[in-house]
Amino acid sequence: MTRLILILFLISAVVLAATSVMALLSGPDTSRATRNKEDTMPATFHMIAYVLLIILMFGVVTGWLGAA
Repeated sequence: MTRLILILFLISAVVLAATSVMALLSGPDTSRATRNKEDTMPATFHMIAYVLLIILMFGVVTGWLGAA
């Protein structure tokens, strides 16, 4: 079982490294600079998402959510 986990970590590291190299070689993304303000979510949705994320994190940390 330990070997399987280590192999999965190794594969993940290789994929992460390959993705990082590809991102560095592709150059900057110019499409982000041309976006308008209308394309982003409203601030209220951002705030709701952050609050729900913090509630979810506290639920997992305290044991209310997730595996017992």
